[in-house]
Amino acid sequence: MRFQTWTLLLRTTSILLLINSYALSQQPTGNADSLTERIVGAALTRGGAMTFLETLTDTVGGRVTGSPESRAASELILKSLIDAGFDNAHFEEYPLAVRWQRGPATGRVLIPVKQAILIQSYGWAPGTNGRSEVPLVAAEFTANGKLSGDLSKVRGAAVLVDLAIGTDVSAAPNYVVRRSSIARELANAGAAAMMIQSDKPDRMLYTSAAGIYPGAPLPMLSVAKEDALFLRRLLAKGAVKIELDVQNAFDKGLGRERNVIADLPGTSPQEIVLLGAHFDSWDTAPSANDDGSGIAAILETARILKSLGVKTKATIRFAFFSGEEQACLGSRAYVQAHSDTLEHHWVALTMDSGAQVPLGFTLNGRTDLEQPTKHLLASLTPLGAGAVDDGGHLSDDDQTFVVAGIPSLDLLVMPGDADTRHHAITDTLDKIDPHALALDAAVLAVASYSIANADQRLGRRLTAREVHELLKKTGEAEYVELDYGKQEQKEP
Repeated sequence: MRFQTWTLLLRTTSILLLINSYALSQQPTGNADSLTERIVGAALTRGGAMTFLETLTDTVGGRVTGSPESRAASELILKSLIDAGFDNAHFEEYPLAVRWQRGPATGRVLIPVKQAILIQSYGWAPGTNGRSEVPLVAAEFTANGKLSGDLSKVRGAAVLVDLAIGTDVSAAPNYVVRRSSIARELANAGAAAMMIQSDKPDRMLYTSAAGIYPGAPLPMLSVAKEDALFLRRLLAKGAVKIELDVQNAFDKGLGRERNVIADLPGTSPQEIVLLGAHFDSWDTAPSANDDGSGIAAILETARILKSLGVKTKATIRFAFFSGEEQACLGSRAYVQAHSDTLEHHWVALTMDSGAQVPLGFTLNGRTDLEQPTKHLLASLTPLGAGAVDDGGHLSDDDQTFVVAGIPSLDLLVMPGDADTRHHAITDTLDKIDPHALALDAAVLAVASYSIANADQRLGRRLTAREVHELLKKTGEAEYVELDYGKQEQKEP
């Protein structure tokens, strides 16, 4: 309790110092941007982002793509936008090839002891077709993370895999790429299941389906780290037999999903500055951080700018995407639906890193954007959010806009425990810092206003060849190819 009290005091003091610093920085010249001050003040005092996030998590909960909960989330977002005065708010639907539903998953050691183990299915992975008794083997790897050994030994067996083995970034491919590649190899060798040791503490499990959609080639299970270590100790002493019962379901009917879109029109309405986040999530938790926090911050940005009567040159478009967790399905559907206007998209700003104190923005390798971004977003420096980082990993909807050649900025936040709780049962509302979330909304609102009101766009759209070179340079080519397959961006 004492530690929590001091933590709260430090956070509160930090926020007050930031507000005071911002106010002081605007005072001496007499040329203060009063609208920017009002935007920041509204974000930090209204509490709207946290209020919406509580409603989302406590009334809708986890929001798997294609589920009734996903539809309920989209309806809540649309209603909130209409209530805020966005008469143009609307759904944009797209087809969903496959829907997936999680069922019960249980695991148990049968030989040499009888003991339950904690497991959970990865999304868009099949079940075991009933109760199955199979031998357990441990995967072997080369120094560069490739499967090694006699793969005939895995036929009919559950294979215990530790993806931390052979993860030298200079030799091994992207984590998601490697996981998917190993799954295919094991399925081709006739393995009964792939059991992936969770990298999370305290027996937390993982649910991610990145690189798996529209369906895994075999049952893919997260096994608690502590249980995986127990299984390895048993394997070191002899043969191990386990029981698995995983009951997932697929629906390959004509499913539909949808994005939610709303515009704050500019004086040049065809020019667009897009703010995006995804409302889909996993189902073992209400997913407050991933990406409920992004949705809440961007919705609050929309409400603040609308309520203050903000006028800009470019239209500010608020985009709430579904299907991000599978393969950025919603943002890709958006790009396809708006292919004839992509030349007019100045920039895409995204938030999907959790409600931590904002530091600035990452540029996803676009070094040509560094100087104009620093210039346009100088007003964020007093808020401690003036950093511009050339790097960035294409792990969310920013991937879609990078592939489309559109300048893409992702909110950069202070490191925290979001990665630990990422896709886990502990991604709940009580882990959210309301002050940090309010700061995120303030930074997104000021950034979108500043960019949309600039005399010229932040940077040009890249050609397909330039995108290809950018992805190679940043090391993201394999990951993007996994999601996009052989699709190519058309020359703008």
